[in-house]
Amino acid sequence: MAKVTASDIKQARITIELLGEEHILIPSPEAMLDLSMAYDGFAPLMAAIARLNAKAMADTVVAGLRLKGQEARDMASIVVRSGVLELMPKLQDFAAILANGGRPLKTESTEEEGGEKRPL
Repeated sequence: MAKVTASDIKQARITIELLGEEHILIPSPEAMLDLSMAYDGFAPLMAAIARLNAKAMADTVVAGLRLKGQEARDMASIVVRSGVLELMPKLQDFAAILANGGRPLKTESTEEEGGEKRPL
């Protein structure tokens, strides 16, 4: 089994903007388990995020920032005010990283896309 390295963890972090402030979502075993159990797996979580479900998006942010208490309870409102459409792609990426065991997704570079990286 491939181990998650410190480099993997650094590459797997996702930066999001909430109400004009940058925050870094960090994959952790706790985030993986909490979200997987709450949504009966990562596929339903990713589907909920794709449907712009504010609760699923807030839960993902809470797990990635390891928030507790009032901060966690306030997150749904913050997510909605920050713009669910803007947050959706990054939260999808974060959920995919969690589903990948906290490791960054493998990417390939293509000439047609000007050398841009895209998930395999």
